[in-house]
Amino acid sequence: MKIKRFSAAVTAVLLLITASGCRKDNVDWEDTLPEAASTASVPTVSYVTEASTESSAPIALPEISSTSRTAFSETTPELATTTATRPEETTESTVSVVPDLPKVPISEFTSSTASEITTASETDTSVSSVTAVISSSTSGETSESVLTQATTAAPKDPDKRYEISRPYAYNQLDEKYLYIYDALITGIEQLKTRVDFSSVMDITAEDYCAVYEEIYNNENAIFYIDTTMMYAVNSQTKAVASATVNYKYSEDKIRSMQSEINRQVDKILSEITPEMSDYEIVKHFYDYLALNVIYDEDAGNCRDIYGVFVEKKAICGGYAKAFSYLCDKVGIESLTITGDADGTPHMWNMVKLDGEWYHIDPTYAVTDAKTHKYVRYDYFCVNDETLSQCRTVYDQIYTYPKSTAEKYNYYVYNGLMADSWEDVETMMTNRIAEASKTKERVIQIRCSSKETYEDTKFKLFDRSEQRALNLLENAYDRAENKYRRDEVSYNTDDNSRVIKLILTYTS
Repeated sequence: MKIKRFSAAVTAVLLLITASGCRKDNVDWEDTLPEAASTASVPTVSYVTEASTESSAPIALPEISSTSRTAFSETTPELATTTATRPEETTESTVSVVPDLPKVPISEFTSSTASEITTASETDTSVSSVTAVISSSTSGETSESVLTQATTAAPKDPDKRYEISRPYAYNQLDEKYLYIYDALITGIEQLKTRVDFSSVMDITAEDYCAVYEEIYNNENAIFYIDTTMMYAVNSQTKAVASATVNYKYSEDKIRSMQSEINRQVDKILSEITPEMSDYEIVKHFYDYLALNVIYDEDAGNCRDIYGVFVEKKAICGGYAKAFSYLCDKVGIESLTITGDADGTPHMWNMVKLDGEWYHIDPTYAVTDAKTHKYVRYDYFCVNDETLSQCRTVYDQIYTYPKSTAEKYNYYVYNGLMADSWEDVETMMTNRIAEASKTKERVIQIRCSSKETYEDTKFKLFDRSEQRALNLLENAYDRAENKYRRDEVSYNTDDNSRVIKLILTYTS
């Protein structure tokens, strides 16, 4: 798998992926399509798009300017404060903002100048109102989380599997990062606005920002934190002494939104039966997201689980977080991955089945809601080799697991992986007849090699061949529900090597 490595500042900017639209305009399936012949009596083979949205202009990442860190003192900018007498205590500190992070219109990981921090903490109504509401939770005393999370577990054996409370990334962190993570997540779950750090840990601004970003990207239940990172630095040691956490909503609003999420998640989990395997449960989650959630870059909460489960609108970050959130509930290990898809910022998942890790991309399961509503399985449980054809993974402060298995790839598991043109011919003919029983519209198979894929595309769809029409004819007598034999729509994906035929039923 290709890996890109970036500096801390660049990494923060690249993490725009969870706030940007994952533009699905891969040239392999977003090309301008040839129109089908207008005369019904003329056999036609036409290409169709699988886009869930109209393609949009690529998201422009703002240029990173080399700005110096700003600081503000509550007395005078020149006044240095003294060092704390005990390591556990923090001194009055200069207030610093995230260095080298530009503001971006789509509100992902932004920072403010010192004067803006002062205004926000003293006069900004959105910030002060939240502080007032949760003031009882901002003391140093330990208390239980003020939020009630969904507690419904899948009806599997409760003695063998439990709800996952922390993401994969958590167990990969070193001692310093783990300390920051624990302090931050404890404060966030209690809706504290201030989190203090021990000076012994010598936390740098880069340390704090890196961990905050991991929490934002991996703690899928935390849908309510703001993307502005604010912290105070000891003026002598320059270590981060405390952080200010900003919330998008009041405590009452967060509680209400969580209740709405719980209701929807409970419905999804209630459809799981004790007989279902982990593969079937994962497919259930995948299918639900594809069939019930619309890809919408303009939706207000499209980047978090509230947008997915309640508003039913999302982009890649929302789909990925919701998928892992569901897996966590039933004790199936998963994680979110940040990177790009053909150069466009993107987020997807990995999931662990029978001890092996697989990539799974719920965003690319979604198809056009108006014309071709079905589930795409092109990127359902694929390995590193397949993903490397069209994905680049961004470097993190932890290491992603390797993925080499193919057992639970949708096409391998369901006997739809073709090694030759003869395999394709047999599989598709049988699948057409089988699909006709329930009027299933889409027949999809995957080729095991590039050579088989190119050969199949030529034989099925080239104007000199058009054997796709022959397949329809060969399966027609066995079809319980009849379809048109004089036309067929199709779709291909050069990266996944998946080919689809789309049937038109006559009744």
